[in-house]
Amino acid sequence: MPAKSTIMESLLRQLHLLPTPVMDTFGGIIFERALMAGLKKGVFEALARGPLTAEEISGETHLHPEAARLMADAYVAGGYLKRRHGKYSAGAETRKWLLRSSPSYIGNLMLYFETLHRRLGGFEHSITHGKPPEPYYKSFSEEDWEIYSRGMADLARLLLGEVFRRISVPKPGSCLLDIGGSHGLYALEFCRRFPGGTAVVMDFEGALGYAEALVREAGFGDRVRLVAGDFLSRSFPEGMDVVFMFNIIHGFDEMTNRELIRRASDSLRPGGKLYILDEMRNGRSALSEFIPLMVGLNLLNEIGGRVYSPDEVRDWCKDARKFKVMHLKYPGVSILEASDWRAGPSATG
Repeated sequence: MPAKSTIMESLLRQLHLLPTPVMDTFGGIIFERALMAGLKKGVFEALARGPLTAEEISGETHLHPEAARLMADAYVAGGYLKRRHGKYSAGAETRKWLLRSSPSYIGNLMLYFETLHRRLGGFEHSITHGKPPEPYYKSFSEEDWEIYSRGMADLARLLLGEVFRRISVPKPGSCLLDIGGSHGLYALEFCRRFPGGTAVVMDFEGALGYAEALVREAGFGDRVRLVAGDFLSRSFPEGMDVVFMFNIIHGFDEMTNRELIRRASDSLRPGGKLYILDEMRNGRSALSEFIPLMVGLNLLNEIGGRVYSPDEVRDWCKDARKFKVMHLKYPGVSILEASDWRAGPSATG
């Protein structure tokens, strides 16, 4: 339910005296569409320049005057805007997440979410058969890949600082393999933080289009190599010091993930480390369960994927002597470190 609740409303909801399903579906769906439309029409950017009346919002964004008022009032109810003396201004949520000037901007990620909705028409098929008629990327256009990459880059920017505070690198001049690295931001940050470090980013050709521009902009063309191809079948380079598998295991079944981890461990040098980041069920709170479950249902509809727990991943990494679970500040997001593999290639079955 997007709107803030009073103490009495929260109590009534706990007593099951409010029709919660109506608020979660009707209210949630309409508010989501209003939020997306406001982002695309520039409502929040218009308010970044100062408070505006509904009429002024209409003039700035070419929204119908009544629609501008209804949407602005809905944003107030949802906690995104403030209203005072007939003028609307950006609230804290908007200033942090929805303004392009903010380092925490996630507008591109939200626009990617909008593309997910187009594919929800096949949701009943997916939950009946355990997968969609075809994986989402089979029908992606060049524009879809750009939206996807920019959205995933927004998500990565939220996590970069915390991820690199948690990981450790075996030695100076280490080499990273980023499997499914898409936008390449993790590889670029790796090279910035570790002098002499180099990186290989492997993903589908369409997913790497945005990464090419970011690598050129960073001036790291000599340190970051982009390798286009299906990482499920393409050979991994050998002699890696670090391997990242970030936000990919939720797209595959257990057998596929076991094989990916086996191949990733085979690509590591002795003493190398494998890091797996994903939305995982950890039972730490209701929200930490809810978010991964929604990711799991979405990925089942997108590619036949699912959501896993850290214990399941630990079992896949059974040939790693050392295994560490680190829960990040965002609900449901965990990063796992596996290292000191017992034997060489083909040890993990």
